Amino acid sequence: MKKFLSLIALILLISFSVASAAKIESVTDNAGLLKPTEIELLNQRIHNIEQAHKIKIGVAFVKNVRGDMVTASNDFLDKNFANGMNGGIVLLVDMKNHKYEMSTDRRMVERITDYDGIAFLKDKFQSDLSAGNYYSAVNNFVDGVDELLTYYETKGVAYGQRAPGEIDPIAAAVAVVTAIILGVFIRSALIGSMSNIRHAMTAIDYLQKNTVKLNEARDTFLFMNVQRRPKSSGGGRRGGGGHGGGGHGGGGGSF
Repeated sequence: MKKFLSLIALILLISFSVASAAKIESVTDNAGLLKPTEIELLNQRIHNIEQAHKIKIGVAFVKNVRGDMVTASNDFLDKNFANGMNGGIVLLVDMKNHKYEMSTDRRMVERITDYDGIAFLKDKFQSDLSAGNYYSAVNNFVDGVDELLTYYETKGVAYGQRAPGEIDPIAAAVAVVTAIILGVFIRSALIGSMSNIRHAMTAIDYLQKNTVKLNEARDTFLFMNVQRRPKSSGGGRRGGGGHGGGGHGGGGGSF
């Protein structure tokens, strides 16, 4: 019986060791861009943010992604960082093709939207990525995730969305324009109702007769300025828009 229990304990220990060995770190650098100390600092920074927001964050630099970047980033997320209580997000960087892709899972999409949130993150790290400042790029990406999640937890809505009770600027502008139009209409109605005021039918009615004499009637055309502008193709779009289905969100770009 003791031998049997010892065998079971050994099997469990081996299984735990294999599982621990298979666990991937938050930052993976297969392209040799970061120093070991930088990776350690980034992993610690990510760990603190993960604990604070109950999420998972992954970053990977690879030499070459064979296939579709969206599919690759979604798979990277699902296999390694999809077990966060409040969601997971990853950044995959393809060094050969100079492309990057971010993926969010179903829970993270509610906190970091494809349109506003992903665009916010791009602005945080893309310039450093283009300049070859890879440590700063990752650090700024992680800071951006922290800022967006803090915003969500503070406001109750994702960045770019209106909080309950917040004034809609478009609706406010429409209300102002409507008020102006209504005011002009009421003023015109009041003036029209006055018995001692009437509109002149023509401009000549404002002149006293025999006080102005026109000697010559002539129109002179000076010049005409024509500007032509190309019609926009309307192809620009921020964010990820669906990002491959399966409840994923995200977006990417080039550097």
